[in-house]
Amino acid sequence: MTDNINPSHYKDGPFECIELSRLLSSDWGQAVQYCFRWQHKNGVEDLKKALWFVNDALVHGIPIYAVSDWADLASALFHTLAREDWAGLKSVWDAFTVWHRGDIPGLLKDKINEIEKEGK
Repeated sequence: MTDNINPSHYKDGPFECIELSRLLSSDWGQAVQYCFRWQHKNGVEDLKKALWFVNDALVHGIPIYAVSDWADLASALFHTLAREDWAGLKSVWDAFTVWHRGDIPGLLKDKINEIEKEGK
């Protein structure tokens, strides 16, 4: 039976997406959710939505963490995603891990261009 409330594309990773997204502020959490699921839901459209949320967060100076005490746990989860190259986004997860959030828009654009070039 299909679970439309908590579908498998949020649960199929090395951990459930919400374990990470609940630690983040809204824009960053949305971006992570779109990146986490892009291969299993809306494809490149989800990466474009993630890019929109990342740009919005950067333009408005939105802090990444909902609570600063959660930084270590979130960093460990980002590291896990990078190590497993979850959703083929190793470089994006790495940018979160090493505090290079300003690199994320370019990395997402590169991935979007790569996918569109391949016609996926």
